Amino acid sequence: MEATTEEDLLKALNHASLVLESAGLMLMGFTCYSDISTLPGHYVLYWELKANNSNSIVKLDDKVMVECCCVVEKSFDILYRSFRSKYGSIGALEVRVVQQETFNSLMEYFISKGASATQYKTPICINSPEVLAILDGQIAK
Repeated sequence: MEATTEEDLLKALNHASLVLESAGLMLMGFTCYSDISTLPGHYVLYWELKANNSNSIVKLDDKVMVECCCVVEKSFDILYRSFRSKYGSIGALEVRVVQQETFNSLMEYFISKGASATQYKTPICINSPEVLAILDGQIAK
């Protein structure tokens, strides 16, 4: 896969956040994984969402999620879009919404491995099988 920068990803997530906000949702945490276990490889985004006006369980709207995926992909640079649509060498973007507090669990995991609690910041991109297991174990139903 081509190298999509962290800056590209952050810009794309800012655009997707506008879609989420219009649906009454906030992006509370995120990380990304380049899944090359399938052909073609693709990006997997893990999002923790919260309803704007409550702590209730987030109800996912398929239309909103599809729009978010489209906005993210359109926000990536021309090279990504060419590999994605013209050459087919990058698969469709995947968003996995995790349960609330998942990113706190992630922080606890990293602290247990020696990270400083006061300096911890969720990694923008991950590739650790242990971290992926935590995230995949917390997918919202």
